[in-house]
Amino acid sequence: MKKRINYNPALTVAENAKKNGVTEDAIRYYIKAHNINRRKEAAVRIINACRKVLVEQPDLSPYKVAHEIGASVNTVKKYWQLVVGENETELSNFGNKKRQKLTLRQKHNFYATHPSCTADILREEIFSHSILEPFCGTGSMAEEIKKAGHEVAAYDIVDRGYGEVADFQDLKIEKGTYDIISNPPYDSHLVDHVLKCIDICHNKVALLLPLLYLSSKSRYDMLYSKFPPKRVYVYKERIGIAINGDFERFADAGANMTIYAWFVWEKGFRGVTELHWISNLKEK
Repeated sequence: MKKRINYNPALTVAENAKKNGVTEDAIRYYIKAHNINRRKEAAVRIINACRKVLVEQPDLSPYKVAHEIGASVNTVKKYWQLVVGENETELSNFGNKKRQKLTLRQKHNFYATHPSCTADILREEIFSHSILEPFCGTGSMAEEIKKAGHEVAAYDIVDRGYGEVADFQDLKIEKGTYDIISNPPYDSHLVDHVLKCIDICHNKVALLLPLLYLSSKSRYDMLYSKFPPKRVYVYKERIGIAINGDFERFADAGANMTIYAWFVWEKGFRGVTELHWISNLKEK
């Protein structure tokens, strides 16, 4: 008569084997036969442990949370977006990569840029006096541009209490009026947004984008082959990108695992793109 296994997802394979009085191979066979997602179980345990710590100490960084739960910093950083996520369906959808990617994106892709990142590109590049910020969010980038002495026209597709409300693709802007500095949404319309920026700008467009967006054959065919950026400034370190502009909650730039770069286009440029490195000189 076969021994009935009482599998506990909160335990390791070895612990389940010991509790049930069977071999570890028997537990692994049980997991496979019942199509159990151990990766999801491990992730859910870590995420719930992190959330429990943050309920009592909400200001802890990923580093300190990792210490509290006895996990590695890299493991905590891996799941940090889920740890601090507002949507409880995220955990139930974990493992469904297509659904997970969708649920993790904030509405209208609002990931705000720390003001220091805007200051970085303003130190490197000279822009015209009038600047368009077509994806302004709560104004963190536009305000930094104003501090540098520029006039700024700011818009966003959603009313976030800053700038005017307008869909960039529907926005009527007289060509040649503004240089453009922005952190656009990283969605299926990105190439269309970049092309419009290049078309309407006075002379220069500077967009903060994930470095991986320099790749892809479709982007090359639609954009880079016709309008290569004149310069790309790759960040040496991780920078501060905050969901919904909450820089206090997402103060630890190390929690952001994406590598970013400033892509700079100049009107009429068709040469070879220059690659530079840049540091985020964040004020202490």
